[in-house]
Amino acid sequence: MRSRPDVTVYLDPAEPSPGDRLRVHVHLKSKTETPFDAIDVELVGRESRYKRTSSNGKTRTRRYHRREIMRLGKRFPAGVLQPGTWDQAIDFPLPPGLPPTYRSGYSTIEYELSVHVHIPWWPDRHEAYVIPIRVPTTRAEAPQPRVFTSQAGEHRGEDPVIELSLEDQRLPVLGTLVGAIALTGLGDRKLRRIELATSAIETALVTSTAGPAEVDRRTWTIFEGTPEEGTSIPFRIGIPAELVPTFHSPFIRVDYALEVVAVVAFGRDLSLRVPVAVERQKGPRKPARGLPLVGKQRHLSVWRAAAEAVRAAGATVVDFDPEQAVLILDVRDLRIEVTEEHREGLGPCVVAELSFPALGLDLRLAERRWTDFGAKLPGLDKQLAKRFTVRAREAVQAASLLSAEVREALEVFDEAALDDEHAVVVQKGGVYQVSGLERFLARAQLLAHRLAKAISTLPPPAALAPALPAFQHFAAQRGARLRVGDLAMETFSRAGIPLSLDHRWEGERPVESRLWSPRPERELPATWSETLTKATGREPLLEETRLGVRLPLVQDPEEVLATADAFAAAVASLAGASSLGPYR
Repeated sequence: MRSRPDVTVYLDPAEPSPGDRLRVHVHLKSKTETPFDAIDVELVGRESRYKRTSSNGKTRTRRYHRREIMRLGKRFPAGVLQPGTWDQAIDFPLPPGLPPTYRSGYSTIEYELSVHVHIPWWPDRHEAYVIPIRVPTTRAEAPQPRVFTSQAGEHRGEDPVIELSLEDQRLPVLGTLVGAIALTGLGDRKLRRIELATSAIETALVTSTAGPAEVDRRTWTIFEGTPEEGTSIPFRIGIPAELVPTFHSPFIRVDYALEVVAVVAFGRDLSLRVPVAVERQKGPRKPARGLPLVGKQRHLSVWRAAAEAVRAAGATVVDFDPEQAVLILDVRDLRIEVTEEHREGLGPCVVAELSFPALGLDLRLAERRWTDFGAKLPGLDKQLAKRFTVRAREAVQAASLLSAEVREALEVFDEAALDDEHAVVVQKGGVYQVSGLERFLARAQLLAHRLAKAISTLPPPAALAPALPAFQHFAAQRGARLRVGDLAMETFSRAGIPLSLDHRWEGERPVESRLWSPRPERELPATWSETLTKATGREPLLEETRLGVRLPLVQDPEEVLATADAFAAAVASLAGASSLGPYR
């Protein structure tokens, strides 16, 4: 009597890949002598992708693109199955480029192996088996560490920043993903946790009303609560075996993204999404030498790199504190202090303060506001006068300092201000990339060079221009510093007492000269005024840090030496010196 045989199938390899030779072992176990017309062993691959949904009344029907990927098979001619086992091995050469077995809510890629025993005048034996086709393995290569950030551009703004450091963008199935996360600029936001997720995105390559969609998501909690500002949070997670590697077929493309999500309590979550590839890798992968820095560590590395770059370019670095993010340079005797700070209305900023000896111009330059009224200072560069409000004792001197070259060096900054002793320039956005900080430092140094050049050619005040040669000669002979802007003399000494000579101005007119010395550290006696008047015959002056006497307008400093000697002796006595000597 005839009977349907039992069918057993073995695959070698069990999970083949495109390009493999799949050997299928078919075992038919028959209990009786059973004739057959043919035995068909067939491997068929099919793919479908959602196209659209059509409606007919209340009936809705989903339409699909469909194709047959491949069809391989072998037919065994008619014969008789004897009681026992019938064994055959069939080789199927799998074409390269086959898409892997895959299923989602929109697509299906499946491979089916069928064994069909055609039995005359008896029910046939027909069995079908799903064959898993896997994406081919790739050779494990050395990791390529990278850092990703939610910050666009060279400078950091006021928005929170997520930084993600990855050992590699290639995620090996059954391997590990190593990296670190840092958050800065959270402000008063409180986090519930920080999550890391893999997101599989399926995109149709054929016409479909369904656009790109997330078809798989795996989430890991990396940190609970709110981390410290800029702290690097390391992670090491295993990649699950069931993740379908990145692939594409004629109908679809499956890509992956890695997403960092900072879950904000009572607020909108923060996220950073970066592309990754999921791969089946073979062979050991070399460990990465180290992860790129993120958070505080990366921020410090940016400052260090910029400091080394300006030092290598020949700039004089006076001081550098990477922990406090302060860099001090010296450019042609101008001190440049570069810092990072938060400014109202601007947010995080890079700020450079240029310091130089007082110019004596009574100069004030600031950004023009709508409330600024009054005539503009004549003679200024027109573009400079359009952006800035400028005040100075003499227009000619201001125009000499604020040349077109200086204006060009100022206007590249978001904000700028200038007075007799300082220039402050501001770039919106905090330090983020080395290139941005290097560019800011280069601009600050250019401004210093141009200011130093302009300061060296400043003209004297018009009212005292004839006295310039006498003041220059005195400064050269006495080792004094001449301030050309208001023709004042500093740091010359008589009998060990440091002295300075300046003028009091009413507008552009000097009305008197004044001789000064630093105020003694000891408390002045009640008779200090009488002491100075008796010694010099001049009206005394007292300020918080200095004391002096009034003089008629001085045209030649040599003419006041006798008065200066008497004044120095009087100051020494007020300081408690028993004899003239070095002044302390």
